[in-house]
Amino acid sequence: MTACRDVTLDRLLGSIRRWLYAGGTRRDRLRDPDAVVAALDLRPGMVVADLGPGAGHFTLRLARAVESDGVVYALDASQSTLDDLRRVADDRGITTLRTVLVRRDRLEIAVPVDLLFVSATYHHLPERPKYFAEARAHLRPGARVAILESRREGLLARWHGRHATSPRRVLREMAEAGYQLTATHDVVQGYWFGVFEVAS
Repeated sequence: MTACRDVTLDRLLGSIRRWLYAGGTRRDRLRDPDAVVAALDLRPGMVVADLGPGAGHFTLRLARAVESDGVVYALDASQSTLDDLRRVADDRGITTLRTVLVRRDRLEIAVPVDLLFVSATYHHLPERPKYFAEARAHLRPGARVAILESRREGLLARWHGRHATSPRRVLREMAEAGYQLTATHDVVQGYWFGVFEVAS
């Protein structure tokens, strides 16, 4: 009887927490990176761009997923971030990773990609509809854009959601940029994970 009451109380407290703020933490995002990468259905030989790779938690797994003849471009505005990531990749014998210093306001990749992966970076981008509209020039036909972003939802989102974006806003801005949602994945607590393609 006590265990049943505890489960009911946990569910109630969880609902209250989501009502107050539904966003996820960095720990939530990094808890199961293999599940995130698996949802992307990558194959050897694909070309992927990881926008804002951070320490490479997803980037290195993406690079392994496209081995041996694929490429993952780590795109960041910080040269020191890219240098650190390059060292880690070299230490692990990862040869499919390329680091690219980019501006914050424009996507620049040497070759078109099959997938643009945007994890916890969407909210940092200026003029997102314009940014992603211009990014279409860097996508191969049938390419996807995957956005993993903390939810900016709930009563306290205004104060707690500075590093987050509501799913409604992502959908609206991506539609304005010329994309359509093709899939969502519920694999990261507190995060919205959507996959887009250029609208036909």
